[in-house]
Amino acid sequence: MEWDSHEEPDKVPDSRDVAGVAGPIKRTVIKEVPGIRVWKSNFGSVHITISQELTMPKKTPVTSTMSWEYLLAPAIRWPEDLEHQEQPQLDMDLVKLVKDRTEELHQKGYFVTVSHNGIFDMPRRCLRGTEQWLIDLIKDPPFARKLIEFAAKPVMEITNVIIEEAHVDAVHVVGDMGTPNGPFISPRYYKEFIYPWHRKLAESYHKRGAFFFIHSHGYLMPIMGDMVKAGFDAVDPVSPLCGMSLAEMKEKYGDRVTLWADLSCKMESDGKIDTLKYGRVTCGLESVQSIISLLKYTLKIGAPGGGFILRIATRAFRNEKEKEIFNKVWEKLRCYPIIQTL
Repeated sequence: MEWDSHEEPDKVPDSRDVAGVAGPIKRTVIKEVPGIRVWKSNFGSVHITISQELTMPKKTPVTSTMSWEYLLAPAIRWPEDLEHQEQPQLDMDLVKLVKDRTEELHQKGYFVTVSHNGIFDMPRRCLRGTEQWLIDLIKDPPFARKLIEFAAKPVMEITNVIIEEAHVDAVHVVGDMGTPNGPFISPRYYKEFIYPWHRKLAESYHKRGAFFFIHSHGYLMPIMGDMVKAGFDAVDPVSPLCGMSLAEMKEKYGDRVTLWADLSCKMESDGKIDTLKYGRVTCGLESVQSIISLLKYTLKIGAPGGGFILRIATRAFRNEKEKEIFNKVWEKLRCYPIIQTL
């Protein structure tokens, strides 16, 4: 497959064609027991991750692990702490491990990404906590800018070394910037605080030959125009559960940014969907034919012209037979030209 952003390849890529490698934000485990891990980031923040294995309803012999992460102690409790806090440092042993792993994955045909937290996400996740970070943005803009630079600059520099040494294909910044009701911050605040650093990251990573992707849930249409201008090559996920219309995204931005989409469906004029029905299909509580129906709609809207990646829902199948049926249909439908296969 070709990964050029906006030319039709031979096949539509899916999430199983992508593999990730370790990024610049390291975790040091402090304490671990079954289902609970307490760890420290290399920003100095302390976190707890709680994991639970979920069993799907009767007819679906599928198990899935859900994890919830909480910040126990932020790295920067008071503004003056910033002057004494150490930034993450380059670890060449980590770079070598990433390089070796990337070479191995490339030999297997994977598109390889390295990930780090996003510009909005790093201050809230590691430095201040969500509530205090939002207060900082409103009440102390100069300090908020310092927090962003403190977090983003060393991460960008370390990631640049990883790109140059390991030759990863893309950098995938992660961290939700909103809810299904809209972004956490206004378009004005995005443009003033987050956009400049998104531009810096895009220019820096592109200069070294890497694509620049973002993973963020939430209804992001109010800031999507500026996100595209910032230089992202792909937006992930375009999800109906976030109120994100694949048809609208394709029409407005499909010629400039790759759409990494969940199985989609036609949305009402108010942007709503039947979340219960959609959830039943994608969680494997309906027939495989229901999944294939969503698949055909998604491909018809998103795939023409290229610039499209499909996210495969791992919980969508009630049994191995249905999974096998889906995979056979998918391998046929994903071949270009798309319209002739639908």
